[in-house]
Amino acid sequence: MAKKTDQSGFGEKYTSRAKRVINSDGSFNVIKRGAEPQSIYQYLISISWGKFMLLVLLFYLVFNSLFACLYLLAGTENLHGVEATKGWRAFFHAFFFSAQTFTTVGYGAVSPSGIYTNIISTFEAMIGLMGFALTTGLLYGRFSQPRHSIRFSKNALIVDNEGSKELHFQIVNKKKHVLRDVEARLLLKMVHKRKEGFKREFYELKLRISKILFFPLNWRIVHVLSDDSPLSELTEKQYQEKDVELLVQIKAFDSTFNQVVHADYSYTYNEVVNNAVFVMAYSTDKNGDTVIDIDMIDHYEKREKKEGKA
Repeated sequence: MAKKTDQSGFGEKYTSRAKRVINSDGSFNVIKRGAEPQSIYQYLISISWGKFMLLVLLFYLVFNSLFACLYLLAGTENLHGVEATKGWRAFFHAFFFSAQTFTTVGYGAVSPSGIYTNIISTFEAMIGLMGFALTTGLLYGRFSQPRHSIRFSKNALIVDNEGSKELHFQIVNKKKHVLRDVEARLLLKMVHKRKEGFKREFYELKLRISKILFFPLNWRIVHVLSDDSPLSELTEKQYQEKDVELLVQIKAFDSTFNQVVHADYSYTYNEVVNNAVFVMAYSTDKNGDTVIDIDMIDHYEKREKKEGKA
């Protein structure tokens, strides 16, 4: 039912008790000192849409403001069609001409004259084309990048199923498209205190069903706490003493992007609820359609607590 593994990649020996291995957002709880900085492309691909659009707008405004200053230095009299003004009005005329040049719109109402103004507008048009090409590539990268849409239940449950103890947790696809060939793996992390510090041990737990072909509903993933399961002999107090953490890895094929996506999650000992059972997350309506409520995968009911093991 479970086998000890040294292929987790998280290391075993520690001088002090560490935090959880995987954070609730799926990221690994590791701080890399001396690591190479994240590339600009990776940063712009990974940030939220709000931050991305704000940075694009900021770049657009700053870039055109700088070129507007260059046009002012060259003299607004070299911008045909612009009134002979000074101060902020002259700056705004130069700014709007810069925006038209940068975007290669060229309304024709204003045109450059003189060697310096034409040189500035020539370089701005070239940089504008390159800038929009880069922005288009980033937009495509953000749209085409496959991101998993798998949601995990907030808690894992210890369920008494007709006298047999089982560990249950649920996942669901938040989006409407169907994932296929979904696989699940479950690792158990336990910490043992030694004279020289702390040692982690990892066990790969066997699941009742580790792969499903289609994923239209929620999937309740089950590990049976049989006699050969490392969890079978643990009490609720030992869950905390051994700093139990359940590491979940999900792999699925996303037909929308025609790529494999991954999702990681973990449950710490204080996120494991004893003597509870999940509430049914889907039902059938009067038309015969199956309806699933995604938020329902977190709902569970407590059962009467029994004395004994967790």
